[in-house]
Amino acid sequence: MTYQEMLHWGEEELKRQGIAEAKSNAWILFSYVFSMSRLEFMMHCIEDGEDAPENEEKWTVFQEMIEERVKGIPVQYITHEQNFYGYDFYVDDRVLIPRQDTEVLVSCVEQAMQQEMLQKRKISPGRLLDMCTGSGCIAITLANVLKWEEVWAVDVSEDALAVAQRNNQTLGGMVHLLQSDLFSNLEGQKEYFDVIVSNPPYIESAVIDTLSVEVKDYEPRLALDGTADGLYFYRVIVKEAREYLKKEGQLFFEIGAQQGAAVKQLCLDYGYEDVRIVADLAGLDRVVAARFKA
Repeated sequence: MTYQEMLHWGEEELKRQGIAEAKSNAWILFSYVFSMSRLEFMMHCIEDGEDAPENEEKWTVFQEMIEERVKGIPVQYITHEQNFYGYDFYVDDRVLIPRQDTEVLVSCVEQAMQQEMLQKRKISPGRLLDMCTGSGCIAITLANVLKWEEVWAVDVSEDALAVAQRNNQTLGGMVHLLQSDLFSNLEGQKEYFDVIVSNPPYIESAVIDTLSVEVKDYEPRLALDGTADGLYFYRVIVKEAREYLKKEGQLFFEIGAQQGAAVKQLCLDYGYEDVRIVADLAGLDRVVAARFKA
């Protein structure tokens, strides 16, 4: 069997089972198993018509991965890889899979801090706290793209923190990780942070069971469920962050596309200023940013 035939089999099997994005999913699994780039595939398999070398073991692994995808297991949990902001993160079913939407949040923080450092002639944006860190993708990425004094990341889940620690060690080891139910274990860090960033659970509880199998059956509900109206964690963080931010400190949230006005109003109600909503590339509300002036 040639490489082309193997890949075609994977695509057709996923299509037959009604898997969305069957073609791209089959390619991701194929390239992972056979360690082959698209360029290599084009050059050696299509242009030259090269047959696959006899490798029954890899062919078996590929078949098994296709079978896992048919069950609804996300590709990222099968390969344990997800690229985020140019960095390859380890993921499994203990954490939410990093998404492109969250890259908008990271970009907002990066741009705002670069602008502030330029305006105030600072060499560091100060101290960062990532609340509800999950895989650590936000904190670890920001630790790599900006020279902070300190970067902290907290999560209530020990399992999630184990994944974040693995990524932290692999991608720089610059983040202080702490188990904490929101701010409960941060008493010693009051008025300590220049920036607090969070992608909290924000999906309405009743909506979760209507989501795709990949999300509702495999991603951790703890990382998805924002309670009845999806706003519980925003309320708590907006209120309590005032004790942990320095004067002029900034707060950044990822939000659901319909939550911009509500989260903005929460920030205004608790005395934040310069509150703004940032849209993603699709024009949907994706980030709320605010400044705490105390």
